[in-house]
Amino acid sequence: TLVFTELHQIIGNLTEESWNSNGEWKKILLCAGNFSISSPLTFIVLGKIYLNKKKIPGQSAGNFSISTKATARTKNTYNSYSSLPKISEHVPKHNSNLTDPEFGYFLAGLIEGDGWFGFNQLHIIFSERDVSLAYLIKKRIGYGNVYKIKDKKAFRYICKNNTGLSIIFSLINGKFVSKFKYEQLIKHNYDKTFHYKILPPSKAISFDNYWLAGFTQADGCFHISIVKSKTHKTGFSVRLEFSIKQNDDVPLKLLNSKLNMGNLSQDSSGIWCYKSTGYKTSALLIDYFDTFHLFGGKYVDYLKFRKVYIMITEGKHLEEKGIIKIKSIATKGSSETSTQEV
Repeated sequence: TLVFTELHQIIGNLTEESWNSNGEWKKILLCAGNFSISSPLTFIVLGKIYLNKKKIPGQSAGNFSISTKATARTKNTYNSYSSLPKISEHVPKHNSNLTDPEFGYFLAGLIEGDGWFGFNQLHIIFSERDVSLAYLIKKRIGYGNVYKIKDKKAFRYICKNNTGLSIIFSLINGKFVSKFKYEQLIKHNYDKTFHYKILPPSKAISFDNYWLAGFTQADGCFHISIVKSKTHKTGFSVRLEFSIKQNDDVPLKLLNSKLNMGNLSQDSSGIWCYKSTGYKTSALLIDYFDTFHLFGGKYVDYLKFRKVYIMITEGKHLEEKGIIKIKSIATKGSSETSTQEV
């Protein structure tokens, strides 16, 4: 407990060097505790007090007064969760029966994330946990085969049938956002083979279609991390991390610009990574993925991410029981496995 007499002792021990370099303001850090001090200062637990140095006529050197205009400024990290958007605990019913336009956007995003066009063939890579999606696509297209990749926890969908490729081309045409897959179609004369004009990439990301869902399905990661923290009474802070790694920086730059939050970086091998650990970003993503669904293991990872976000909006990440529960959710697996190098 910090009482007024103790504060008086602190103030009495301040010297000329205790003031900031501009000679006007001094910051005092307060310890946590219960206390009551009347005007002119208002104290806040774990806050910071800024005192106004004011020379009074006749006052001896080294003494000072406290301005009645002095204010207390505090950054309360414990209550920041209260302003986060609330979401329902009830998960929207999963929709796997997409319309052709919906499926086309999802497939375009998936191919831009982890697929490529060769001469009369399409390859898409899936993590082992998402293999059910590979078979769903095979069933939806009606052509192609799914193969296990040797020594990898991954599968490959390959379509070499012209009828199947024509169906795929008609679904994804004009729905790419970057030039790379578009240029593959041009290089291998898909327009002449299938008698379609190859439409250019949009160079834009929308939250009103399935493209981002497909792109995230390819190489997105929903990660729950619990790190040690000296500023939290439980000793831990909780982070919700969303990230995507790609060779092509264009989709990631578009995503970074669209969300207007997060960071974009490039590692020494040339791989680009978009990453965000902000709760506000999490809220935007949940609003999107509740409408435009993921599949397989990636969908399970998203549900865990979503569940922890709800706990955070309720302040449970600040309680020991909540931390234990979040640890239990997080240690049951994450989507950090990337298949881009396969």
